[in-house]
Amino acid sequence: MGRMSEPPSWTAPGAGGQQPPPPPPQGGPPAAPPGPGWGQPAPVPGGSWAAQAPRPGIIPLRPLSLGELWDGAFRAVRSNPKPLLGTSAVVVVIITVAQLVTQGVLQGSLLAFEQDPTATPDQVFDSLGSAVPGFLGGFLLTALLSLVATSVLTGVVTVSVSTAVLGRRTSGAELWRRTRERLGALVGLSLLISLATGLAFAVLLAPGFLLLLGGATGGSDGSVLGGVGLLLLGALLGLLLSLWLSTRLVLAPAALVLEGQGVGGAVRRAWGLSQRGFWRLLGIWLLTAVCIAVVSAVVTTPFGIIATVVGAVVGPESSWYLPVTLAVTGLGTALVSTVLYPLQSAVTALLYVDQRMRQEGLDVELARSAAQ
Repeated sequence: MGRMSEPPSWTAPGAGGQQPPPPPPQGGPPAAPPGPGWGQPAPVPGGSWAAQAPRPGIIPLRPLSLGELWDGAFRAVRSNPKPLLGTSAVVVVIITVAQLVTQGVLQGSLLAFEQDPTATPDQVFDSLGSAVPGFLGGFLLTALLSLVATSVLTGVVTVSVSTAVLGRRTSGAELWRRTRERLGALVGLSLLISLATGLAFAVLLAPGFLLLLGGATGGSDGSVLGGVGLLLLGALLGLLLSLWLSTRLVLAPAALVLEGQGVGGAVRRAWGLSQRGFWRLLGIWLLTAVCIAVVSAVVTTPFGIIATVVGAVVGPESSWYLPVTLAVTGLGTALVSTVLYPLQSAVTALLYVDQRMRQEGLDVELARSAAQ
């Protein structure tokens, strides 16, 4: 590998002519890594070896439990807060401002018609139709900015976690250098995953939409009802397929950054790593997403209430109403996202580490690197 293979133990199995260490026997202790200070662990009462696993950094070097994954993510952010939270803040500001501008343009158009009772339905539809290209352009620009910004954050957090596992801290300049080298591939990978999941969803929705459209234009109530039912079924199947694809590819960014893989290689690597333990990956990924959504809702709800109160004071007819209410809600979203984004990325990076420790004996290689 090139420079991105730091430390050497992140190399994919078989790379560079080296064979991966044998995985620990099922139900037994991990093999003792060579080097000073890492002796063969002794069993503890009850037959548990977990307490004897070396822990040079944010996690013990053995397969992880859910609590250890989450604890490791918090430790990763706390161990290097300035570059991680700083990068996250920049990313969140970019995304939030772009979203607020797009949202403000759309809501401004709707608000103008609400305040003009003389507008006819034709005028409303004509005006909204003329605003659609601008709105779609803003939406696509926002999506592109979000894609690039989140790719930067994913790379920075992944590199930081990879060194924090060994008890080392990487400077912000070094994090950015290593992420910048892989930024184009990271953006391409994120775009590929987004298109794959979105296309899968759209293909399953298409039959129901076409049947519903045909029934509506042909005046067939049976076709309309059938289209609605097919749409609901397609939405459910599309959601399940999207979850399956997302889980199979969730480890691809970490493989791309830490192993120096290309986009195709990262996809193949993630596909192989997620073949075993798929349901565990899916469960942890979903549970983490749900917890983050709940925390986000709890924190942003007071800002929504404040925005409503301030909006009532300013008055809906005021030109300041929309900017002020959007700014207050955007502030709440930005504050909570600045902390939650790197935590979610850190959990994903640690899932990659955990899968490799379970399947490839990566804990032995990491212990050797830490000992040296």
